[in-house]
Amino acid sequence: MPPATSPARRLRDAIEPIAMVYVHSQEAREQYEALGLRRFEGYVLGRAGALGLPPASLVVASFGAFEPDMLTGTYEAALATASVPDVLAAKLAGATRCLHRVFGEPARDVEEVVTVLRGGLDRAPVLGKPLFAGHAALEWPGDAWARLWHATNLLREFRGDAHIAALVSHGVGMLESNLLTEARIGMAGRDYTRTRSWSEEAIEAATADLLDRMLITRDGDRIRLTERGAALRDDVEEATEAALDPVVEGMEHGLERVVERCTRWSRELRDAGAFPDDDEKLQAG
Repeated sequence: MPPATSPARRLRDAIEPIAMVYVHSQEAREQYEALGLRRFEGYVLGRAGALGLPPASLVVASFGAFEPDMLTGTYEAALATASVPDVLAAKLAGATRCLHRVFGEPARDVEEVVTVLRGGLDRAPVLGKPLFAGHAALEWPGDAWARLWHATNLLREFRGDAHIAALVSHGVGMLESNLLTEARIGMAGRDYTRTRSWSEEAIEAATADLLDRMLITRDGDRIRLTERGAALRDDVEEATEAALDPVVEGMEHGLERVVERCTRWSRELRDAGAFPDDDEKLQAG
């Protein structure tokens, strides 16, 4: 997979580990466990909770990539264990404590980055962006590191909503999207797709469908994009990034500074174990 070159993609890769510390860090895990939740349950209810108390079908539709029955069961189990306000508070606390552990007290450049990110987010349209809209309605935290995390999480949710819309408009289902991501990056096996709990039967059926549509080819234990598949996946990426044009424009001349500093912070978070030190994991999205 070629290195990211567009502004929107470089921004996405720069902020991904920061945004995801509420899932991968030890601090997040401890916060969820204190509520009786496993890490994945905390992740699911922490995201879905921004929508209030949605039915499981809405959670499945909004999240997209996960196997529906598994996601439904996880969401309902989490709801039976902890309240949405408590999980949202745990999500913020875990992310904030992680950033303080890794970086210490925030310097001036943290607020500078947050200011630029907020300038972009203020231009982000909420129409058709359910998870972004829900998270955007939450109060901005007072702590500087917490604001940086909140800004990156909002940006990630906006891009995620836009990406699902782009996939659907190009006739790509959620299971198929996982497989196309594996093929685009060059991952071995179906390991990425399996992390979303899809059954082997469903994976094989989707793989066969993509082969029939001449979007992928098999290469041992890997699948590869055909020329047609690469063009489709590039079109999806371009549509996703086009949705971020107002955000990038709202950042005016601060984009390069934000990308440079967030890339540095993200590298430190990976080194500290707060996000997987795995380039394929970083690129998968």
